[in-house]
Amino acid sequence: MIDYHLHVVAHADRPMTVDNILAYLEVARERGIRQMGITEHDRYLDDVNLAAFQEAREKFQDVELRLGIEIDFVPGNEEEMDRVAGALPFDYVIGSVHRVGGEEVDRATDMSVYEKYEPYELYEAYYENVRKAALSGRFEVLGHPDLIKIFKRYPDRDITPILEETADAIADSGIVVDVNAAGLRKPVGEIYPSRPFLEMLHRRGVPIILSSDAHAPHEVAAGYDKSLPLVHDVGYREVATFENRERGALPL
Repeated sequence: MIDYHLHVVAHADRPMTVDNILAYLEVARERGIRQMGITEHDRYLDDVNLAAFQEAREKFQDVELRLGIEIDFVPGNEEEMDRVAGALPFDYVIGSVHRVGGEEVDRATDMSVYEKYEPYELYEAYYENVRKAALSGRFEVLGHPDLIKIFKRYPDRDITPILEETADAIADSGIVVDVNAAGLRKPVGEIYPSRPFLEMLHRRGVPIILSSDAHAPHEVAAGYDKSLPLVHDVGYREVATFENRERGALPL
């Protein structure tokens, strides 16, 4: 089993030291994780301690450690995204959409973006960015692809056509989708992506990773009691893995 989207530095909560990485790895081992990927937010790139990462990997052999990065996909910011993606020897790069029109959609302390857009138009704009991220060719993994639902601010109109169009683009791109359990810890109370969206992706042959999006050691593999049965029930029998930007697979 894998946990491929998590944060040690998180939101500048702690430094990336050997001991802090080992604390995550200990929980990963206890919870049956075979591979764990550290994927700090791109704005904390300078806090990624490659020496500490390599030392922790050498010290702890029970869980294979991977290094990734989560890049905030912002149209027009391609040069900076490419700089970050090439800054360190990452095993994989996650591209995630957190913004519409430059404003964050997942900030609980500032939800003004939800007042500035008509709900359906906001969802249209969000998923347009998701499609652009997938089709950009910059990323191995598409992070939490329906993050826009985080606060349960849904349009009155059916968004199925938007999801179908987005699933088509994801399938065409060849990108891997992040089945991310962090939504269980948010107001929406469900996994990213939703079951209907995940079923669309499975029908199109889109591969997946599993993640907790942990921001603290105790959150490693959190929510897997729900995400594992979900992906199995939808029809998935393996997860994607990465090393040196090359994709592999592990059985579920």
